[in-house]
Amino acid sequence: MERFLWELHILRLDISLRPHRYYMSSAHRASLLKTLTFHETWGHAPTAAEWMMTLESDSSVDPKEARNEIEVMQREGLVVERLGRFIFPESVSLIDEMRHNELFAPRKRRTAGRVAAWLARLGGVRFVALCNTTALGHARDESDLDFFVITRAGTLMQTRALATLPFKLAGRRPGHDDERDAVCLSYFVSDDGLDLSSHMLGPDDPYFRYWFLSLVPLYDDGVSRELWKANRTMTTRHPCAMPWEVPPDFQILTPSVRIPFVRALENIARTVQTRAFPASIREFMNRDTRVIVNEKALKFHVTDGRDDYRRRYNEALRQRAIV
Repeated sequence: MERFLWELHILRLDISLRPHRYYMSSAHRASLLKTLTFHETWGHAPTAAEWMMTLESDSSVDPKEARNEIEVMQREGLVVERLGRFIFPESVSLIDEMRHNELFAPRKRRTAGRVAAWLARLGGVRFVALCNTTALGHARDESDLDFFVITRAGTLMQTRALATLPFKLAGRRPGHDDERDAVCLSYFVSDDGLDLSSHMLGPDDPYFRYWFLSLVPLYDDGVSRELWKANRTMTTRHPCAMPWEVPPDFQILTPSVRIPFVRALENIARTVQTRAFPASIREFMNRDTRVIVNEKALKFHVTDGRDDYRRRYNEALRQRAIV
């Protein structure tokens, strides 16, 4: 009997030392904690709106209940709010880092606007969006500017050639000694290949999903609605997410005069550019989802940390006993 009571005491002690503070007291707590854990993993402390818009759930979400649950978790000390952003207590320093990097955001947005204005002059361009940390608003001073571009079908290669030309001539492409605000045009898709599911890691690619939701459009002729519909397999995982809108302060209007595309030149542009690809691109081309080169997509992410983000995210979920 004494041994049984001792084992019961040890069991209770073991349970008390587990991360029981993440006990799912409501249907929405697990979703909220999973979402915040991913944001922590990729170095972002979301605002309340960002947290809700990216909320990951397998079922419908009641926004009011979710907001109430956030307040409950704050009172319990599970999450903290600082400067309008939320994070786990052990990662609160992330907000200070973001606050520092936000000082560079106005300059980067102005530079991105000039890039988007050039791209909008190309007749083959239909959509230009900022992505990664620049889209999130806290890119480091030395970081480059990452763009995602949608082109008209049959113009992918010639549009990319024209898009990158002025920045190559000016030495403003990645790979130079000073990469601050370098223009990274490494992801193009055509409007007949808007389903991006084949570009994702299997069986799930959390980084890609959150990256997709965080795009900040600067130029859009309306094709973004088609992009959203084509990727329901991603957006349904985030039931509170809404299609993008171009921020009025950064919106680039369609120029009255645009550089025309010539479909007959597409094969020539493809041949010339493919031969000019760096060795690293040719080595990884179409081997997996890092580097994709076909008539519907150009994706040049030789250095791709998605698998590492996924591993660290899943490990954090396990450590916090979040399911």
